[in-house]
Amino acid sequence: MRKVLSAITLSLSALVATSAMADWDHGQNHRPVASHEKFEWREGVILPDRYHDNRYYVNDYRAYKNLHQPAKFERWYKVDGRYVLVNERNHHIIRVIR
Repeated sequence: MRKVLSAITLSLSALVATSAMADWDHGQNHRPVASHEKFEWREGVILPDRYHDNRYYVNDYRAYKNLHQPAKFERWYKVDGRYVLVNERNHHIIRVIR
């Protein structure tokens, strides 16, 4: 009888342990949060693809101070509080105004 009770107790404890290990994660993986790197806005650097969007275009450069008319294949962007003149063919930054 003692062997039977020991076997049942051992079986139940193994069952409880496996169900505890199979519990949901609850999102507590404690990994560091991924952060976006700061982009260095300077002449000659290629404008990142995420800024090739209409919401960053400056359509009326005359409405903004210190912006001159862009030449052919150039366009003004407003990104991170800066005005950036970009070559539309190769996406290189030509000028940055803060």
